[in-house]
Amino acid sequence: MSRTPCGARVALVAGRALVLGGDAVSLQIEVGAGCTLELVEVGGTVAYDADGQGSSWVTTVGLGPGSTLIWRGLETVISDGANLHRRTDIRMANDARALIREVVVLGRSGERGGQLLLETSVTFGESPLLVESLDVRGDRPQPGILSDHRVLESVLIAGIDPDLTDEKHTMELAGPGALARSLGSAAHGLSLEETWNSWHTQLTRRP
Repeated sequence: MSRTPCGARVALVAGRALVLGGDAVSLQIEVGAGCTLELVEVGGTVAYDADGQGSSWVTTVGLGPGSTLIWRGLETVISDGANLHRRTDIRMANDARALIREVVVLGRSGERGGQLLLETSVTFGESPLLVESLDVRGDRPQPGILSDHRVLESVLIAGIDPDLTDEKHTMELAGPGALARSLGSAAHGLSLEETWNSWHTQLTRRP
């Protein structure tokens, strides 16, 4: 979409219907030393009814020294009958930074949603910063996980310690960074917009 000598703004556009049963999508991202990459999703992603047949979406990210990744992800919808394994692996140099938003919606309108295994691993230098796994089924809500909520919104900041004075639903990580998370019943009721804006300002103001 645009670029400078040390940065780029890149749109992610699906070339066909995604994600169907049996699909294996792989996305590899490398941001060089001192560079900034902003990823813009043009539309959300739908995992379609596949009668339980598995599909996968694996994203691997490498962030070089002094680099920055900004990725405001749109909704990933898990339709009835879908079975998606979505994994994100991020390796960061000690002075790299990242701001990433992820939204998962169980089911389209009138649906309860299929199966989802959501895994995230973030390594800062040589140390794990965030490692988590979420295994849910829309038709089998589990107390203490998502319960009857259909929407899970997450905002991750890594590489700096943000100001958490006025933040809610947020936890500090085992290193520089924080994770904000919110549960809801509908995508239009997402509540982390202020967190995203605040953390984006703090990230981009840092020298």
